[in-house]
Amino acid sequence: MTGEAIGLWLNPLRGVLDPAGTVDWTRLDELDAALDDVLAAHPVSPDLPPGPERSHRLRQVRRVLVAEGGFGDQPPLWQLLAQFVCGYRDIDLRDATGLGHARLIARHGTAPTRARWLPRLLAGELAGVAITEPHGGTRVTETRTHAVAGTDGWWLLSGRKCWISRLTEALVFVVFFRDPHGRLAVAAVDATDPGLRRTPVLPSGLAGWSWGVLDLHQVRVHPDDVLIGDAMALLREHFAVYRPWVTATAIGGASAVFDTVTTALAARDIDRTRDNALITIGRAHAQLATALMGCAVAEHLAEQGHHAAETWGAATKAHGVDTAHAAAAELALLVGAAGFRHDSPIAKTRRDLAGLLFADGIHDSLYRSAGRHHTTTPVAVPAPRQDTPEVQTAPVEAAG
Repeated sequence: MTGEAIGLWLNPLRGVLDPAGTVDWTRLDELDAALDDVLAAHPVSPDLPPGPERSHRLRQVRRVLVAEGGFGDQPPLWQLLAQFVCGYRDIDLRDATGLGHARLIARHGTAPTRARWLPRLLAGELAGVAITEPHGGTRVTETRTHAVAGTDGWWLLSGRKCWISRLTEALVFVVFFRDPHGRLAVAAVDATDPGLRRTPVLPSGLAGWSWGVLDLHQVRVHPDDVLIGDAMALLREHFAVYRPWVTATAIGGASAVFDTVTTALAARDIDRTRDNALITIGRAHAQLATALMGCAVAEHLAEQGHHAAETWGAATKAHGVDTAHAAAAELALLVGAAGFRHDSPIAKTRRDLAGLLFADGIHDSLYRSAGRHHTTTPVAVPAPRQDTPEVQTAPVEAAG
């Protein structure tokens, strides 16, 4: 189904998704073609079970696309559409392009931190983010992971982070914690530090990358590793951009289910059930298309630093993944038992979509955040950082 993600879904909405004409659509076509080549060399078909081999192939796909293909650090709206194209092939390809969580390091790292990590991240290595804790979930203000002053100006970081994706694949973790003064901070932590201990847990979906518990015991953190700026502001700005990417990936996966189902139905006679099937198909198409347009709106607001960007990002992720999950479930019924084989792309996509109801924010919590926005005075998301020499060399004490 090469090209259908763009031809059947993105092109008809092009004027709405990219009203200013800023997206390099030729480059998007090149990504679609490059996916054909790299997946032929490193196949990640649904019958390839979770584990080291699948993870290895996904890393190879990323390295080829990012390092050799140049599909690394891209403008946010282009990245959103790329996420749709990748998710259409396989939701496990959500990290196939772009910087992902390494965007925090690229935008807010000190000069030494950027110099240390960005070359390898731009060559295809991955960054993980460590926020969630057992007692408080993603409520960052309740973070118990903390640093104490060590020797020679270093800090020693200890705590437990849970439900961490890219657990064994990440080159570096972006960790949220309390600094020695009790302030919330965020730092780039070397994934090879001997104080890190990983406990993998096999998830029921999104199993392409490893996932589980990350324990930190006196992990060494230099003040240069601390990102510049207020930690909560950095978190909010990042996820205002990142959550629409996740949502576009989910919608891409559900759109592939839609095309698989409609192709199968078109090839056979549907006699008496046809009207019900057509209703399901028509409703699913409208829902998926409008959810994708909502992603684009959220991304535009985030790029502008609009005060509603965080709310749109949260609500769009919750609504978009809910929509994709429900649409895929209804559509799967139309192809019968074939859609429920464990090795079926439809079944795998449904498992991954179920996982996305929890990943990067549980959907009920995100709806709640959006509701709170409408009943309290909103707080603006910070304007995008300007990469000037003065910002690059700003004192680390600005973090916290």
